[in-house]
Amino acid sequence: MKLYKIIRLKGILCFAIVAFGSMSCTNNFQEYNTNPDEVTDEMANWDNAKSGSFFLQMQQNVIPIHEPSDYQVIEVMTGDGYVGYFGSPDPNINSAGRYSWSGNSNWPGLMFTRAYKDVMNPWRELKNMINNENDPRYAIVQILKVATMHRVTDSYGPIPYLKFGIEKEVAYDTQKDVYYRFFEELDEAVKVLDNHATNGEKIFSDWDCVYRGDLKSWVKFANTLRFRLAMHLSNVDAGKAKVEIQAALKAPHGFLTGKSDMAQLQHVYPIATYSSPWYIINGWKDIAMGATLDSYLNGYEDPRMTVYFLPASDGKYRGIRAGLPKEVVKDTYTKDELFSVPNVTNTTNVVWMRASEVSFLKAEAALRWPDLNLGGNAQFFYEEGVRKSFEEQGVSGADDYLSNEELKPAAYEDPVTSTNSADPMTTLTVAWKEGDGFQRKLERIITQKYIALYPVGQEAWTDFRRTGYPKVFPVVSNESSGNCVNTNLQIRRLPYPRSEYDTNRVIVEAGVKLLDGPDNAGTRVWWNE
Repeated sequence: MKLYKIIRLKGILCFAIVAFGSMSCTNNFQEYNTNPDEVTDEMANWDNAKSGSFFLQMQQNVIPIHEPSDYQVIEVMTGDGYVGYFGSPDPNINSAGRYSWSGNSNWPGLMFTRAYKDVMNPWRELKNMINNENDPRYAIVQILKVATMHRVTDSYGPIPYLKFGIEKEVAYDTQKDVYYRFFEELDEAVKVLDNHATNGEKIFSDWDCVYRGDLKSWVKFANTLRFRLAMHLSNVDAGKAKVEIQAALKAPHGFLTGKSDMAQLQHVYPIATYSSPWYIINGWKDIAMGATLDSYLNGYEDPRMTVYFLPASDGKYRGIRAGLPKEVVKDTYTKDELFSVPNVTNTTNVVWMRASEVSFLKAEAALRWPDLNLGGNAQFFYEEGVRKSFEEQGVSGADDYLSNEELKPAAYEDPVTSTNSADPMTTLTVAWKEGDGFQRKLERIITQKYIALYPVGQEAWTDFRRTGYPKVFPVVSNESSGNCVNTNLQIRRLPYPRSEYDTNRVIVEAGVKLLDGPDNAGTRVWWNE
């Protein structure tokens, strides 16, 4: 991939210089060969406009926030839509649900191009500025890079990664090699940050809109991210998965444990005024609850439903099927406000990861590998995950919810087009049943994880592809090219950007060969074998 034209971020730097006009700014960065247990005067001056603005740009693009239309394409129309968190009444937007992207052929490649332009390029600038792999700034930057690029490789498969910043024309790497590098980078980052975190030090505190520079929180996030990535390998590389889980369990400072540990892009200085992309998309009337989440939340009488969504005009909580036919007229689905929309405000934060995810990761790991000695069995962590999710959403009744052996997912009813209505995809109940077999227990864990993850649809889509759970309603209309996507199996990946073929054909075609299949939405990524 030709990525040697560096994005200079002039606009952001101008903003940073104005906003921090009273602060000193130096462009001279030297290697820091220091006692790792002490903060020097130079370290104390690290939060300057140039490096801080690049760091801030990376944070704002782990999940892009500043262009609501890009957020809509990258999040709502892909992972969020593919697992039924959201649906759309707009037939043009819904083309992604039909697997055709007829609205714009550049849409499926947008996550890829934005990640390289707005995360990997500033990462390279910071790497060159810092020029020291033992610098705690570099460690945080590495964590941000992995947090972003795992989403990219999980969506596309092989990506340019290992030689980025080293060679001008960067070859694609196998997803296995990329994942193994992720683990190395997270391990190294945690080791670098350990003593600094223990001492309560802060880095980039004026620019960090997730943890305000708190290094202990960054280590917890890195450990949890490592656990998440390890579980992705459960079916294809179980030995490596177990090694990485054990390493994460032994790592200093532990995992995200409570609501205050949540990794989210907050509305704080210097981006306190950014508008929630959900809120803006809500205003376009392009988004509604998805039918699959409708089935689970209504069937389980889940109290989190009222936190996640607003009721429709008739007081019900109702979703929309994915992949509505292109003949649908948007007005017929929006005029009477019969569908629920996200319960958000202009200042709703963008969530990356919650502590409840840790419990569900442990539940699945305990189910698969009881020898890991996680400190509890699958049931213990499953129930802990539900309780944490209720706490995170500020609702009560977790114990009653977990003991319910009767409630099951509800049938889906479309009040506009009855032919879109559907029977529930499963008869799964909430209460743990020790006598159930492996698959039923796994379905129970992943289904509750799915509800708790909302709205982190990218991760829920990864779980769906690698485990088959939760059960997701198939699209109403499948328009995939050459029927490459099996309607019941559903979409497996996103095709590479058209721009890659226009400007980098030889290298991207070599990358496609690493897929073990054509560059289409039906080909599986490595961990989905």
